[in-house]
Amino acid sequence: MQKLCFILFLLLSQNVYSQQNESLFHTIYQMDSMYFHAQNTCDLEKYSSFLHSDFEFFHDKAGFTSSKEKEIQDMHIFCGEEQRTRQPLRRELVRGSMKVYPMDNFGAIELCEHRFYLQINDGTEKLVGSGKMTAIWKMENKDWKLMRIISYDHQPLAEIKLSEKILSSFSGTYELPDRMVLIEREDDLLRVTDIINGEPGWTKQLFPESEDTFYLNYENVQYKFVKTGTDQPALHIYENGRVIEKAPKQT
Repeated sequence: MQKLCFILFLLLSQNVYSQQNESLFHTIYQMDSMYFHAQNTCDLEKYSSFLHSDFEFFHDKAGFTSSKEKEIQDMHIFCGEEQRTRQPLRRELVRGSMKVYPMDNFGAIELCEHRFYLQINDGTEKLVGSGKMTAIWKMENKDWKLMRIISYDHQPLAEIKLSEKILSSFSGTYELPDRMVLIEREDDLLRVTDIINGEPGWTKQLFPESEDTFYLNYENVQYKFVKTGTDQPALHIYENGRVIEKAPKQT
């Protein structure tokens, strides 16, 4: 009888604990949604309200942000007119990736994955990257505040994945009046590099959106490889849907 009571106690305790975790999960899910909505819309006053006074941010690409004040300064740049014109990004939580763990007498730990989309001025979006996040939320005076963020494993991510054969077929040098354009395969992407007077200059990754068209992770610029009468494709560079440069491939 005593053993049976103990088993019932364990089952009831697990059920209560599960319900508490479910409630905590929904709370942190909502906090995550509101926090990143403020970031996506650049509502910096709202964004700031989620941050703890002892906030710190660790980012594998951007480095260490030591305070709430420094984070808001960086966000003013991120949300500045020049940056938002060239690279308006939207973060989206990967469905099913969030996990939430309670921290006794403190708050909660959130783990999740997210994706980033470049917002195009015609109202469409293009996938440009992914990342993972660990966040520490603190319950303070009945309010949830973000105290620590570790953002890591940021990877470029494209709309589609092309075969090595297709990507390699575009590799080569394309000739423009003022420069040469070098195209090289880089894992599942391409890399474009401007060559001026024999010296490499500006360089960026190109993300595939179809079998012959690629995009940058900022601005509405596309690189399209066009079939010609020869075996070599030509490179057409588009900006906001209009061809601005054409470059034949060197044989």
